[in-house]
Amino acid sequence: MCGIWGVIPRKKLNKTRTKQLIKNLYHYSEIRGKEASGIAYLDKNKMYLGKAAVPADKFVETSEYSAFWKNLNFILEGAFIGHSRLATNGSASAFENNQPCYADGIATVHNGIIINVDSLWSKNYDLNRQSQVDTEIFVKLLNKYLWEKGDVRCGIKNVYKDIAGMASTISLIQGEPSYLVAATNNGSLYYCIGNDGSLVFASERKILNESIAAAHLKAVFPTENIIHLHAREKLIFDLDEKILVNDYRVPIKKSICETINIFGKDSHEVKDSNAVNCLEVLDEQLWKSYDVNIEKIRKIKRCTKCLLPATMPFIEFDERGVCNYCHTYKKQKYLGKQQLLNKVTDLKTNIDGYDSLVTFSGGRDSSYGLHYFVKELGLKPVAYSYDWGMVTDLARRNQSRMCEKLGVELIIVSADIRKKRNNIRKNVSAWLKNPNLGMIPIFMAGDKHYFYYANRIGKELGLDSILLASNPFEKTYFKSGYCGVMPEILKTGEEKHAMERLPVSSICKMAGHYAGQFISNPRYINTSLIDTISAAASYYMIPHNYLHLYDYIPWNESVVDEVLVGQYDWEVADDTKSTWRIGDGTAAFYNYIYYMITGFTENDTLRSNQIREGQITREEGLALIYRDNRPRYDSIKWYFDTIGLPMREALDAINKMPKLY
Repeated sequence: MCGIWGVIPRKKLNKTRTKQLIKNLYHYSEIRGKEASGIAYLDKNKMYLGKAAVPADKFVETSEYSAFWKNLNFILEGAFIGHSRLATNGSASAFENNQPCYADGIATVHNGIIINVDSLWSKNYDLNRQSQVDTEIFVKLLNKYLWEKGDVRCGIKNVYKDIAGMASTISLIQGEPSYLVAATNNGSLYYCIGNDGSLVFASERKILNESIAAAHLKAVFPTENIIHLHAREKLIFDLDEKILVNDYRVPIKKSICETINIFGKDSHEVKDSNAVNCLEVLDEQLWKSYDVNIEKIRKIKRCTKCLLPATMPFIEFDERGVCNYCHTYKKQKYLGKQQLLNKVTDLKTNIDGYDSLVTFSGGRDSSYGLHYFVKELGLKPVAYSYDWGMVTDLARRNQSRMCEKLGVELIIVSADIRKKRNNIRKNVSAWLKNPNLGMIPIFMAGDKHYFYYANRIGKELGLDSILLASNPFEKTYFKSGYCGVMPEILKTGEEKHAMERLPVSSICKMAGHYAGQFISNPRYINTSLIDTISAAASYYMIPHNYLHLYDYIPWNESVVDEVLVGQYDWEVADDTKSTWRIGDGTAAFYNYIYYMITGFTENDTLRSNQIREGQITREEGLALIYRDNRPRYDSIKWYFDTIGLPMREALDAINKMPKLY
């Protein structure tokens, strides 16, 4: 889940031009990952390496990066690769976890996640593991197969046969001769051949176009020369002969390679001075002190038809105990699969043959949606994901599974994750000083730019259709209800779409609630404010002209789970039996608050909607909420470790809040 690039300079790319092109590649690739950066250069017998835990734009301004270039003389004899990291499988603060990964004459940059990394290490017990990053097994396996077979094509083929999960890679291989090898199993790689024989690679067509244009090199790299390296394709370039290799066999012999590390292990690591060292070890006995009073919660009055409790905002019960939400509920009406097929049959394709953009968080509904769009409808989409710092590694691994198996390119937009997590920490800290149920959504404000980037990327790719697969039963109402906003269905009897925004009057009322809280608790007025306001604009003000899968076909939980787990080996969480919200790092915490204070969570509203639709019985729903509402302590701990707050203090403050039951 990173940005990777490569450059093979030839006649028209002198050192100055090449350096500028690479600086641009770093700059435009940074949107895919800002947690670490790295570079490698290979000439005939030397490999120069540099990496640090800083964003790319800062990386290129360091003294070590300048020293890297001073070491290079006649660059036309070699090739460069580089990396902008979105950290998974190992913290970016550990030098050895960052890329390029290097071993025995081979340096590799990798975008994606190898999901069977642990089993590969166990199987290949002769290989020595030195880091947490999954890319290391790729490099070690490539070394193993390469020197066993003496054949580059066979070596790279065997590695891709072994690994599972999305992987786009560019490798520099020092030998006799030396090679650059680019390969992908999901299509997230592009290259352009210059009219002087130069080559330049990047993770996205847009990154390639913008980098070339900003370096004023369009005359060398015409736009029409950009080629999409499709899923399960590879490209091999002989650096000695300076030619692309298309032979079935690509021989190589091992030779001695001198490795020069420009960056030391402790150079330029970014540390957040505001974060608290809060990695806590909590035993089972201590968790019990933060547990909820299940018996008391079970005594809360609930609707006799659905599961909504008396603590739900604006709820009323009739003489039979049936709530007003049930009285006003209208069952889903579906347009049908045929209308959906009619809708997507004539979608126009862009230059890369894509016909749509699928929003893809890595959660169960977007994962099933990607499957359905590709397998059931025969579409050729590109997937898009926005990572704001609370996407879990589990969600990323599931994204990797889906994109690899379906051969779908994934465009990642990564926020400044350190900054986002800092904003979350400040808002949670402010909230804990004066807890208010209506202010809990501010913890999640940072993810709403999801819609802004979806619109922008769709436009940039020339795609008219943006596809969503959001669960229609995720209507909660209580999050805005605790701000004093009555649901429209209770006021007018008109049901809103699950993704439909609030009317202006309700937005104003919610804004008034937030303004009052900001005045009474000035801690909310911090560096996150601008980000929160722009996030609100992304959600409430910009167009959301999306095609919603579940406007056409029914959402069925058992079908979704069976397809994902059965066909894609989709991963589930260790601390819950549910497959919902397991890729969202915030959900376990905010649902803990709601459960502790109100006696219910999002699960209650989801199951209530399923009951009203006749998908499950009330008894089944009750059993499910008792199962799924139990606090997910492992995930809560991850949340606090990630944002850098002491968890015990937070849970103590929540436990002291007055209960609504």
